[in-house]
Amino acid sequence: IFDVTEDHVFQRSGIARGHHLFAQANSLAVAVMDDDLALTVKSSIHFLKPVKAGDRVVARAEVKKINPLKNRTLVEIVSTVGDETVFTGEFYMYRTTDGNQEETK
Repeated sequence: IFDVTEDHVFQRSGIARGHHLFAQANSLAVAVMDDDLALTVKSSIHFLKPVKAGDRVVARAEVKKINPLKNRTLVEIVSTVGDETVFTGEFYMYRTTDGNQEETK
């Protein structure tokens, strides 16, 4: 959960700076890895709607694919404000273990 304040938005437009939404999503992708070392290899992100001060952004993660041969995991993030999707991302993560934990669907 990320509560957007005046400190997170551009002064002129009142729209949240994108790096805050990316940081929330990337941090969640790292957190769901449950590994001593998890690094973002690549991401594909989409900002769908503007987020403003006073909004509460809720990000949810789902592990979509595990590749134990390359120690890679694909994590999908969807961030919402209320019932509106504002951000989506696919995060390709590297981990030090082989990833043979149970995959969530």
